[in-house]
Amino acid sequence: MVFRAQPDVPIFQGGQLKAAVGVAKAERDQHFFIYQSTVLNALEDVQNAIVSLNKSRARAASLAESVSGYRLAAKYSRDLLAAGESDLFDVLDADRSLYSAQEQLIQANADIATNYVSLNKALGGGWSGPIDVTVPRVEDGFVGPHLAMRKTGR
Repeated sequence: MVFRAQPDVPIFQGGQLKAAVGVAKAERDQHFFIYQSTVLNALEDVQNAIVSLNKSRARAASLAESVSGYRLAAKYSRDLLAAGESDLFDVLDADRSLYSAQEQLIQANADIATNYVSLNKALGGGWSGPIDVTVPRVEDGFVGPHLAMRKTGR
């Protein structure tokens, strides 16, 4: 009977097993830190999206109150013009202020929608690439004044 030494017997590996265990532990720790960093970044993205959404909502609420006040001021200005107590420039100035506030409110509502999308993305809503919000997807082709249509009882 001939005795053959097998190279994979632990006695003859001279510390290779301990080194392999050390490498495996280091790789485990490295993967854990990558995982922890990824989770913390995701939580930061969610928190930032929630803060932005809340700010946009508060701004829109404030602007809605402003629009209401400007609308009332424009009404009073028209009433004063009809009574002969004011001139057309005051009415035009009140209308300009109203339209400016309405435009800001529209932008604030668009910001709310954008922040909802950002929050959905941060929560894993299925987007894989960056979202370009600098270019609108839909553009209003009518560039003239937009007047609200009033319903009449006719």
